[in-house]
Amino acid sequence: MKLSGELQAPQVNELWQRRAEWWQDDELELGDVTTLDSAGLALLVKWAKATLARGATPRLVGASRDFHTLANLYGVADLFQSTPPNTEDA
Repeated sequence: MKLSGELQAPQVNELWQRRAEWWQDDELELGDVTTLDSAGLALLVKWAKATLARGATPRLVGASRDFHTLANLYGVADLFQSTPPNTEDA
């Protein structure tokens, strides 16, 4: 699933309502996320824990420096495997 735009409280509420569409994905693309707050991080933590509970590894592609700063601040960075965005040119 590719997330984009703001990942803050109003958007988190909408994503939570639609979680059946993406909750089973092991990988989320965050390269187009412009802002992230603690509500956005909390949603990603819940998703990561659900992913780990099914025996999979939660992977984030293109997570911003802000994400990493917030995840480290809250002590949850180790829940995620993070990779830079795929920038291969055809």
